[in-house]
Amino acid sequence: MKSPLVFTAIFMLYTANPATAGKTVETDGLVAVALDIRNDGSVPILCQAEIAHWFATDLARVAPGETASLGLRVNTHSGTWAAMNTVNEALPVERAWCGVEGHTYETRFDLGLKSAKPQARQLACWAEGERLTCR
Repeated sequence: MKSPLVFTAIFMLYTANPATAGKTVETDGLVAVALDIRNDGSVPILCQAEIAHWFATDLARVAPGETASLGLRVNTHSGTWAAMNTVNEALPVERAWCGVEGHTYETRFDLGLKSAKPQARQLACWAEGERLTCR
């Protein structure tokens, strides 16, 4: 029973495209875009970014009554959004959201990063029913 699982795992590792998974955003033209989240609710909020088709990274945890900046950047040449990792590489962000911590994806509010001209934004967020609401 274990051998088919081991074979599958090894096959997936060898056929994965490491160049795609490891791509970073060109830092020339990369500028910070202020995106601040204020938690007006009573439960913690977690904001995350999808940096690969299958992987999300935490951007900020926002306690009730607190505000956090997400630290996102955009490349002014390509329009690609990026999140900086711990070694200061710009990882491409496909999308970003905030949600109730512990159920972040299920309760998510999509931050809509597709704007051609990104603007600084300040959002007030709170849990409402089974979703997070931000305005």
